[in-house]
Amino acid sequence: MGYGVLESRSGMKHVPGTSLLDTHDVAWIEQSTHLKRGTGKNSHILLVPQPSNSPNDPLNWPLWQRDLILVMYCYATVLCIGGIGPILSSMALILIQEFGISFTQVSQLTGYSLCATGAVGIFISALARKYGKRPCLLFSVTCAFAGTLWGGAANSYGSLLGARIVQGLGVAMFESVMFSVVGDLYYVHERGSRMAIYVTANSGIANLPAMLAGKITVDLGWRWVFWLLAIFIGTAWGGVVVFGWETAYIRNAIYNIDTSSQENIEMIEEVKEHTTHIEDDQTKGSGTAQPPNLEKTATVSTTATVKKDSFFKRMLPVTGTFVEDSIAKMVLRPFFIILNPAVVWAVVLIAFPTLWLVGISFVIAQIFSAPPYLLKTEELGYMSAGPVVGGTLGCLVAGWIADPIAKYISRRNNGVYEPEFRLALMIPSTILSILGYFLFGGLIEEGKPAAGMAAVWALPLASLQFLAVAIGNYMVDAYRNISVEVFIISMVFKNFLFFGFSFFLNDWVAAWGPRKFFNAIGGIQLAMCLTTIPMYMFGKRLRAWWHANDVLSKI
Repeated sequence: MGYGVLESRSGMKHVPGTSLLDTHDVAWIEQSTHLKRGTGKNSHILLVPQPSNSPNDPLNWPLWQRDLILVMYCYATVLCIGGIGPILSSMALILIQEFGISFTQVSQLTGYSLCATGAVGIFISALARKYGKRPCLLFSVTCAFAGTLWGGAANSYGSLLGARIVQGLGVAMFESVMFSVVGDLYYVHERGSRMAIYVTANSGIANLPAMLAGKITVDLGWRWVFWLLAIFIGTAWGGVVVFGWETAYIRNAIYNIDTSSQENIEMIEEVKEHTTHIEDDQTKGSGTAQPPNLEKTATVSTTATVKKDSFFKRMLPVTGTFVEDSIAKMVLRPFFIILNPAVVWAVVLIAFPTLWLVGISFVIAQIFSAPPYLLKTEELGYMSAGPVVGGTLGCLVAGWIADPIAKYISRRNNGVYEPEFRLALMIPSTILSILGYFLFGGLIEEGKPAAGMAAVWALPLASLQFLAVAIGNYMVDAYRNISVEVFIISMVFKNFLFFGFSFFLNDWVAAWGPRKFFNAIGGIQLAMCLTTIPMYMFGKRLRAWWHANDVLSKI
């Protein structure tokens, strides 16, 4: 048992997800002589997964190149999630006056948008696994761009609703599949900080467009919110077309020392010790790769090198197929993974905190436009400043400590890394969420200054960043082969959940009052966070059970 993580009782020699990470221990060095390690200060860190010998393997791309690609995706994510999701919250009063609608109908503009996101998400998941992530990314950013242009030209509530639905089709990729791109581009010891960077874009500063929308609405009109957003999304579209290369890659299974068996780990040691074999790119885009024949691999030596893909080849919309399964089977996969209790846990813990925060953004106008606050459109937009600051700081701190914590615990655990070590970040997440929700409602009823309320609102946003970094890293490290489906089903559940809540959320606040409403949310959130304790303890046994039963292969 390592630091409270219970060992599997199945007798499995190597539980997928568990990996040798730190080789400071001399005994481990002797067992991993030929495995590749990091460089510089990470020279004692084993590369998990092991990179192949192909220059087209994303893990072999220069780190600066991978980081720039991630930054581009973060830019597109801020626009497509922050710009499309909560952007109507600060202009609610203007839309109510222009179209003669209610607060609930304004909320439903986002509710139907999220419904479209959830509906298309399952198909995005299937297509991303079958044909790679690039074609789905191109489709998503194109829908986001087209829907935003339509929104600026909408002349009726129905037309604006249609624009929001098209926008919603463009959000699914960024709310789900993009998390797995971090797993494609980085090794385990690099993922924590990069996951935090992506989470910053996904939710940490997602309220930034909404904060600016209030000022733009007052000075230029609400249509300019859409048109200015379209300009920025257009630049993101160009960046994705040119530099959004395919990150999915099929490497021989022996290199995946985090998800493969102990026998494959021993195999890769023998291959690296006895041969100068260079892997070719035949597995890329040709179906599910299988472990090579060790005897043949160890005796065949070649100096042939794999040709690096040209820049124009990387720009092709589709580079091949990555699995042999049918699209119908891929559509069903996300529903079958909920047979895994760890997946259900992750889905619930990701969905509800996000739901609360999206919901808050829409009751803000209802609460703070009424006495005693009487905030105007521009001032309602400024209320999002607190979440922007809180979310950004939360992500920075989570990213700063995520990898060091995992490395430290692994070192104390004789160099063995367990994905459950990532869940340590749930401790600050729980504390911040309790403080934020229980304080927010009570202080509103006491009529505390709006600036103070914006600051308190920052606490749940900071909490969400720790939670997202913890669970995002945990699911990628523990279940990397189904991580796409995990994030897809989380997104689908969350979006349909909000779609349902959009019909009564505003009425719920009006009936209960802010104090009782937010106390209820705080209690629910605390109960969900406490479930992290059994997940931490029994997570390894769940991983062993899931791998032993191989549920998805039976679909």
